[in-house]
Amino acid sequence: MAVVQRRRWHKAFELFAHITWATRLRVRAIARRHVPIIANAILAAAERHKINVLSQAILADHVHVLVSFRPDCALMGFVRDAKSESSRRAETITWGRGYYAGTVSWRELDAHRRYIGRQYNHHPNLIPQA
Repeated sequence: MAVVQRRRWHKAFELFAHITWATRLRVRAIARRHVPIIANAILAAAERHKINVLSQAILADHVHVLVSFRPDCALMGFVRDAKSESSRRAETITWGRGYYAGTVSWRELDAHRRYIGRQYNHHPNLIPQA
């Protein structure tokens, strides 16, 4: 008797991106009280778009987000949602047009996490204030 084996397709994705966007005209509009609001809005948008946020940094005039995503996911929709939601929640934040998204290899993930984690050291003049 022959044994029939079913094929099980394994799905694994290693797609990563470093995304940044800035306030309109790079105005330092993000205050300390806005940081958790913006961070939570980004996480909520990521959940809706099935994106995993690996790291984020929120400065007075721009945001860095490191994400992993599926190949069927559009980063543009996530960014649009994150900007819209954070602007609505923070009320006084107006984002500039567009964003930057660069792909990151698996080998570069730790370097990008460290880079994002050091943003306050890299830009001490852009630490959100009271």
